[in-house]
Amino acid sequence: MASIVYAGTEPVGTGPPARVLIVDDEQESLKLLQRTLRGRYETFLAGDGREGLGFLERHPVAVVISDQRMPGMTGVEFLAEASRRCPNTQRVLLTAYTEVEGIIEAINAGHVFGYVSKPWHPEDLLTTLRRAVETYRLLEDKDRLVKDLHRKNEELRGLLQQTKQLEAARIQAERWAALGRLAGMVAHDLRSPLTAIQCQAGLLRDRDPVGANGDRSVHAILEQVQRMRHIIDELFLFARPKNGSSSRRPYELSALVASVQEAFSLRCDGKGIRLETDLEYDGIVWIRPSQVYRVLENLVKNALDAVGEGGEILIASDTAAGREVVLRVADSGPGIPESIRKDLFEPFVTRDKPGGTGLGLAIVRKIVCEHGGRVWEEPWRLQGACFHLALPLGPPAEGGG
Repeated sequence: MASIVYAGTEPVGTGPPARVLIVDDEQESLKLLQRTLRGRYETFLAGDGREGLGFLERHPVAVVISDQRMPGMTGVEFLAEASRRCPNTQRVLLTAYTEVEGIIEAINAGHVFGYVSKPWHPEDLLTTLRRAVETYRLLEDKDRLVKDLHRKNEELRGLLQQTKQLEAARIQAERWAALGRLAGMVAHDLRSPLTAIQCQAGLLRDRDPVGANGDRSVHAILEQVQRMRHIIDELFLFARPKNGSSSRRPYELSALVASVQEAFSLRCDGKGIRLETDLEYDGIVWIRPSQVYRVLENLVKNALDAVGEGGEILIASDTAAGREVVLRVADSGPGIPESIRKDLFEPFVTRDKPGGTGLGLAIVRKIVCEHGGRVWEEPWRLQGACFHLALPLGPPAEGGG
């Protein structure tokens, strides 16, 4: 049986007309109910429970009125299924005075809002419907408010996360500023004495032979001076202002990696370490070459210390979505200890490396971030550590470094 639609209007001031679905296998009963609701509700008719469920699947309805005695599916069975599919839709059962068990079953199984006994009185039916529509609208308003609350909570969580990130960036900026002041003090207070020490040690070395012990002492002095100069340089590089004087420019990635490979070839050969490359992308990148070289240099130095003799180091590259190049420096060492993984890129975090300043990876992150990129550590291909550097392929935005 095809559904028949009748559009009416509720009294002015109550909003758009509520939809009411009437389900009954008797045509006369359907027409009588439709006439009673005319001018108050938008009514839809169905001849049995299956047709009514099909209509509910396609259209939202405020109230369902169903007769109890119908072939194939009783009113209670229909209302129970309607309750499962459309929990906010209110359900009204039409039943005879003698069907007490059906009423109880409807309340328990069909979760009916109310029932109207046959023969029903128009005022009783309209009163029940009015209350049912009010309940439906309250439930719909509640659902909208709950959804809105969830959305607001998600927005608040996002704002909270942004606030935490901004606070972390502020703390990091203050830390960098403090290191900048420290670097200035170090440069002022130590560079002149170091230069004097280096000059005096050089004079001792160049004078008449002072014996084997003297030579060793001079050599040790010069080595420590060089180490202290390296520490000063690390501090200056880490504390350098974000936008340096050099600008990003197009540079061939394969040439940069080849320079790194050549710089470490003798050291790797001496320890039997294989330093290999796998450049899926070897074209042009927009970088500050000396800085990205320093990044790769730091990572390869760390890898050399980690793998020991007979190990393997791999420098690889590929592209991600055509927007960035991903450089990877992997090694066959023992990997990153869990004790420092969380703070791996923080300044002064070290793996007890002899002569280490704890600034190498902090400098790596700083340079990569200044290029608009990302850096993270995650095992890849070889069994040890792997540092991933994602750098933009194209030129920087106007006004960027």
